[in-house]
Amino acid sequence: MQSRRQTLALLTGCAAFTLFAPRSALAHHGFTGRYDDARPIYVEGIVRSASFRRPHPLIEMQVDYDLSTPAGLRQGQEFADVVEVREEDRGRIIDVEFPPVGLFFGLEGRIAAGDRIATIVFRNCRPPHQLRGQWIRLPDGEAVVRRGRMQTEEAGCSS
Repeated sequence: MQSRRQTLALLTGCAAFTLFAPRSALAHHGFTGRYDDARPIYVEGIVRSASFRRPHPLIEMQVDYDLSTPAGLRQGQEFADVVEVREEDRGRIIDVEFPPVGLFFGLEGRIAAGDRIATIVFRNCRPPHQLRGQWIRLPDGEAVVRRGRMQTEEAGCSS
């Protein structure tokens, strides 16, 4: 049986972790992110690395300098009229996180460094403003899209 002193020490440790945990770790995992689904962003370029480990599939990519809004989106028509290209993404190396769902974990082995891909992302309204993939065109041309709203999406960032 646990003593009162051991129980108090355990509760104190849990409280300290909650108070002093890195804010970046708490910023987007779980349900704390708020992703702007009113302004989907299009990026295209070369994969630098791809990881399909938990908690999220993650792709690092070098965005094309001459990026332009796509003329047509295979299996992504819901984004066609609202997708934008942000000037600040051109030529940059960015990280794109994908929702932790089987749809995207299932892409392991189909995306590798050096591949050309395109993706549509939602930006987190909250710092550090990470990008979450919703649609991706794979190197073989197949498009994969997550459909439906999640509770972490909102129509526009309030700030």
